[in-house]
Amino acid sequence: MNFPMDRASPSVKYPFAAIAGVTAAALLCVAGAFQYYQFESEYQRQSPDPYQISAQFLRLAPVEAAVPRAAVMGYLTDAPPGSVVDSALIASAEYVLAPRLVIRDTAHDWVLGNFTQPADFAALGRRAGLRVQQDFGNGVVLFRKDTQP
Repeated sequence: MNFPMDRASPSVKYPFAAIAGVTAAALLCVAGAFQYYQFESEYQRQSPDPYQISAQFLRLAPVEAAVPRAAVMGYLTDAPPGSVVDSALIASAEYVLAPRLVIRDTAHDWVLGNFTQPADFAALGRRAGLRVQQDFGNGVVLFRKDTQP
């Protein structure tokens, strides 16, 4: 089949109802996005991060720099076991320190101390067979397995 090259392609005419419907749907999507943004902004102002999960990146940054990425780390805390604070502390540590594994025991060469109150961290470590490698402040302590007899 040969088609003449000088013929213009036919223009398609859509019904007004179809054009109006697509336009209304697009406008509703844009309006919904703006409304969701306003709702989420107000919610974030009223309900800030109660467990300071986002602050853990800054708080645990020195540990992240000091411990090898392939390490398996133990975990020591003063938060009551099973409490919401305990769960938030260990979950945020696992998230921030990934790909390092953080395991709730003190049987590893590296142990993260993640405390809510000031204390004698060296004494707490000694009871678990650990020595303080470095106290980073703000309740963050890096322990090492004490190999001395």
